[in-house]
Amino acid sequence: MQAVEGVITLIQEGRFELVTDGGRVMHFMLAHGSSVEPQDLPPLQQERRRVRVEYTKPTRVVTHVAHTLRTADRSSSKGIGQ
Repeated sequence: MQAVEGVITLIQEGRFELVTDGGRVMHFMLAHGSSVEPQDLPPLQQERRRVRVEYTKPTRVVTHVAHTLRTADRSSSKGIGQ
């Protein structure tokens, strides 16, 4: 599994766009059984919280599949939605 950190900039249901610290734009959809639910995403976008996403890239899907999201702030190591 790969991981990336950045800020969520767009959300649509269980899909979201993340801009990495290096400026790369990545698109994700939440995996079934993900560590978060779609309703957990808007506060992260509104507060511009840095998150760490652990993901896979399936061969037949254009977007990455997010399995785990955690806040990447130094002030918190708790998982989102916990």
